[in-house]
Amino acid sequence: MKAVAREHIHPFCLRGTKGPLLAIYYAPIAETSAVGDILFVPPFAEEMNRCRAMVALQARALSRIGIGTLVLDPYGTGDSGGDFSGGSWELWRDDLQRGIDWLRSRANGCHVLWGIRLGAVMAAELAARDSAIDRLLLWQPVANGKNYFTQFLRIRIAAEMHTRDGIKTTDELRKRAAAGEAIEVSGYPIGSDLARQLDQVRLPDASALSSLRLSWFEVLPSADTPSANARLVDEYKAGGVELDYRSVIGPAFWQLHERTVAPELIDATLKAASAWSSTARSSPPDRSRASRDAESDQAPGPETALLFKCGQDDLVAILHRGDPAARRGVVIVVAGGPQYRVGAHRQFVSLARRLAARGYPVLRFDLRGMGDSGGTHLGYQHSESDIRAAIDALTAEQPEVGEVVLFGECESASGILFYAYQDHRVKGIALVNPWVRTEEGQAQVILKHYYVTRLLSRAFWRKLASGSFNPRASVVSFVQVLRTYLQGRKFAASASTASGYEDMSNLTLPHKTAEGLRRFRGQTMILMSGRDYIAREFDEVVASSQAWRDLLDDARVRRRVLPDADHTFSREVWKIQVFGWIAEWLDSW
Repeated sequence: MKAVAREHIHPFCLRGTKGPLLAIYYAPIAETSAVGDILFVPPFAEEMNRCRAMVALQARALSRIGIGTLVLDPYGTGDSGGDFSGGSWELWRDDLQRGIDWLRSRANGCHVLWGIRLGAVMAAELAARDSAIDRLLLWQPVANGKNYFTQFLRIRIAAEMHTRDGIKTTDELRKRAAAGEAIEVSGYPIGSDLARQLDQVRLPDASALSSLRLSWFEVLPSADTPSANARLVDEYKAGGVELDYRSVIGPAFWQLHERTVAPELIDATLKAASAWSSTARSSPPDRSRASRDAESDQAPGPETALLFKCGQDDLVAILHRGDPAARRGVVIVVAGGPQYRVGAHRQFVSLARRLAARGYPVLRFDLRGMGDSGGTHLGYQHSESDIRAAIDALTAEQPEVGEVVLFGECESASGILFYAYQDHRVKGIALVNPWVRTEEGQAQVILKHYYVTRLLSRAFWRKLASGSFNPRASVVSFVQVLRTYLQGRKFAASASTASGYEDMSNLTLPHKTAEGLRRFRGQTMILMSGRDYIAREFDEVVASSQAWRDLLDDARVRRRVLPDADHTFSREVWKIQVFGWIAEWLDSW
């Protein structure tokens, strides 16, 4: 199946200041008058991943009322060229200016900027410098970069709480950055220049925005929750800014570790945009022109943005071409949660580029309803059609590829086990911390790895001696966990002998994943993290299941464990080690 482009969404690459920039243009499909197109300014670091599905849903909704949206990844972020460590505030602002220029020269103009979280600050800066921008659309804006950066640095401190020599304060991290050290936080290396800039940026004063109209949206957990930015909103209004502030009730999708959407925010934004004053077009929007221009801007290089179909839905992918004569390619299946094809801290981008440099073509893609892809999110349990379509797209673009390796982490690793044995083209699978969670299995891990560790902790006994410990609540929680664990023991017992099922559909997840691996006859690599509850749940399943132990003893299965690593191998040294294992495995068979 040849990858094809649909008429309303066009992924392509622009030439940026330092390298190629991935852009997706959601062209207006309604033949109505509109205010022109919108440039989207993304949030920072992992919030960019967590917001991606919401951005795609909103962009599609806007296109239906005649407003196009350009979503552009600045250098070192998302799918664009370079590493995050090479990014800076000024560079990202320059890249986004190129997006504005493209909309004005190739599409329907640009008079509106849309920013989320820290991206709202950059959107406001761009608008204040550009007299042609007359409106800002802000979602959950960050007012003060220094406060935001402090919260971001605390992620590093929390991650090192269990280590004796771990960093204890954000001041220490800032001192290291000031001395020229790149600070790694949750897989994102922050250079000294960017660290300094983040401490300085903030939303502009009212005087700088007085010529603009602001549509400001916040998502609150309840109707009686006050806005943290209420004072700033009042200051803007008093300073002459035409500001339309609206709050909706919904989840904090930009910070949750599960895939979460806030439909009330999308509906409220769409309603507001429909009421914006518009400039009548002399003719309907030329969708074919946008498509041609997007294709002409595709910067030549080893990475290509693709759009292919799964049923009636558009799936977005990035192809890393590798060696044109390669006979073995890799398809990276997106993990669950809020991730999309770049992976947490761009781990899939990094892996794909390293594999392509070694000669292996790699396709990264979004499942239906995830990231930028269209359709309904069905979950990893129903990803077979998506994976098959992705393999078809890879082999259509690289016809010499005759065998495929599937790579997946967590939920997508389990989805791969459900699919791989059904496709003769799949000769290898690489599984990272496979998802085998059941309520009973989770309870077992909590009992073994949480309660025992807590009893051995000095902090727990100090808390008990101080009288601040609430024994009643802890006992109730413990009893609930123990009850769930005991209820699951019979499932573990049955798993120790069961194998060779005819029908997998009604099996528990540990049984089903084991059966999928039993049926797959190709090569298998299993990568495990040492400091991860999901990995520990897998270990407990293996310990209680003879079927799983037999599978792991098979000569076709290779297992590697990185003892100190977290779930996504976020540190650079861990990424290098994982890549080395995968490359050695791929080259060995």
